[in-house]
Amino acid sequence: MYVFNPQAQLHWLELGQSRTRALLIDDALTDLSQIRQDAVGAAFREDKGSYYPGIRAELPQAYARCLLEALYPLLLQLVQPPPEYRLIPQQWYLSLLTTPAAQLLPLQRLPHFDKAEPLHLAILHYLADGPHGGTGFFRHDASGVEKITPAQQQGYFSQLQQQLTIQGGTAAGFPGAATPHFTLYQQLAYKPNRLLVYPGHLLHSALVEPGTDLSADPLQGRLTANLFVQFQPKR
Repeated sequence: MYVFNPQAQLHWLELGQSRTRALLIDDALTDLSQIRQDAVGAAFREDKGSYYPGIRAELPQAYARCLLEALYPLLLQLVQPPPEYRLIPQQWYLSLLTTPAAQLLPLQRLPHFDKAEPLHLAILHYLADGPHGGTGFFRHDASGVEKITPAQQQGYFSQLQQQLTIQGGTAAGFPGAATPHFTLYQQLAYKPNRLLVYPGHLLHSALVEPGTDLSADPLQGRLTANLFVQFQPKR
């Protein structure tokens, strides 16, 4: 049984120079044992529909429902959508990082954004015991952008491609403080039962620690729950 913790610790954040609002919640569930047990029995596989450097499994619907029902009033506060909009769940996974740095594709070596929409939200829940790498938020140095709007998307990719062509490609390894052309301006640590909610158009990445994070074992690896939702007009 999944129960959102009534004593959970809420922290409202303002990220970067844009002061984009995000939410950090510690001790989000009363108990992690059920979701960890479900993860052990889950059918993980490569996610061929994204550039996630690992494997994913379906998230239990009861868990997703528990989280979304508890978070809904907070999501409204976070992005303040128009009153005629409703929340639409789009994707939900259990995730484990498994791809070695030497096997990363070029785009997996760069910070990314989920969707160039301000009302698209990522919900990230750390489920394993640590230590593991946290989550970082980045600024693109040449353009100064920290979040990608629909109007900026084409220009951002064009400018980045020019930089990578001149440089000869992406740098090796996972995104981090040393990634060329980007500044890591905010790090949020991995802590068991910590939950993050942030707009998916922010440039971000897992801050992968290869020695502790890369494992297909839910009891050993960097196990997370990932939910993606968006406020959209009612039809």
